[in-house]
Parts: sequence; structure tokens; C-alpha cells
Amino acid sequence: MTLYKKELEQFGTKFVEILNNNDFVASFDDSNFRDYLLQISIKNKLVKLGKICVYYKPSKKSYSLVTTNIKDKYAVDTINKCWDKINGFQTFSETSGICEVFVDGSYINGKTGYGAVIFLGDKKVKEFSGKLDDTSTRQFGGELYSVILVLKWCKLNNINKIRINYDYLGIEYFATGKWQPKNSLAQEYKTIVDSCKNINVIWRKIDSHTGNKKNDLADKLAKAGANL
Repeated sequence: MTLYKKELEQFGTKFVEILNNNDFVASFDDSNFRDYLLQISIKNKLVKLGKICVYYKPSKKSYSLVTTNIKDKYAVDTINKCWDKINGFQTFSETSGICEVFVDGSYINGKTGYGAVIFLGDKKVKEFSGKLDDTSTRQFGGELYSVILVLKWCKLNNINKIRINYDYLGIEYFATGKWQPKNSLAQEYKTIVDSCKNINVIWRKIDSHTGNKKNDLADKLAKAGANL
């Protein structure tokens, strides 16, 4: 018996429908299932492109996407946009004027790194990466600090509307008052957020390692910071 075939089949059927509505010919059958894994064959109007892999993580009831077998960059970009659509990860367009921010923290070998990347549509406009001296809050501190840097950058550049995509719930809950900050970094974070009332912040939680490429970039920057 293939583990989690039902979950993968239900999700895969919806994903294939979205792919086929975006000029692909996507399909799978019973031979494409493995434990925790579904392979989907992809073609465009001219040629076979290869297979993408969808993984299921039962502990989080989440899915992740691997496209490394697809060599056509335009196809990969389109597949990723389809993935964002099925997961509700769509980003604002450039014409909206709303900056899309992705933040993350990392804790590697006793070192805490932070990473953030800011997009306007698909155009990357700024990124941050570095290491914190205080490692007591581990990766969570890195993610909080990345938002502090983003908000300071927004104030300097007169950016008044952003969406912050985060993994650690404290990013939103400290800001909205649902959680009370207890350590010095969380208190600094709350103070900075409160001082940015002129910036309209939209909060959105995106779990790490679920296939959002912009979110993956923030993760990569945070890991690079921890390894400095």
C-alpha cells in the first residue's frame, strides 16, 4: 500500500487542472505514486518537458514541489506560479505598487542568521543577509531581525504598503499584540513595528520548504548569514 496516496491524488488532480489551464499537458497515473511522493509528467505544445515531484509532509499536512528535472526556465517559472496559485501564495503585481517581502531566520552550528528579500512584482529590489551576535533566540530571532531591517528600509524609501510573508508566528503575533514580547529582541521588534504606523503591513504565513521560490530565497539568505 502506497502511503498517503489518497492525499497526493486529490492534491495532484487539482494541481494538474491548474497546469493544464496554463498551456501545459500534465498527467499522472497509478505508476507515478511512491510513499509520500507523486510524479507528474509535463509537456508543452511542442515537446515533453519531464517530470515534477510533489511531496507530502503528514506532520504539517503540507506539500512541497521539486522541479529540478525541468530544464526550460520559462516552463519552471510558469509551473512555480501555478504552484503558488494552488497554495494561495500569489504575489502582488508590479503595477499594484505593493512590495512583497519574504523573511526568514536560520540557526546553524550555534550561529543565528537572518535573511529578507523584497520584490515589486517579480522584480527583486532589495535583499538582506547577515549574522546576529545574540544567538539566544536562535532562528526566531533571525526572522524578527529581518523584519526590523525591512521596516527601517521602508521608512527610508517612503514605502507605505507591504506584505510580509513569514514562517514564525511571532512575526505577526508580537506586532498585533496577540503575544507579549518577553526578551529584548522581541521588545525591540514590537517598538519598531509600533513606530511604523504609516506603513500598511499585510501579514501572511507561509510555511518554509513548501516550494515557494521567493520564500526559499529568504531561507537561503538566512542560511548564508548563519554561515558567515
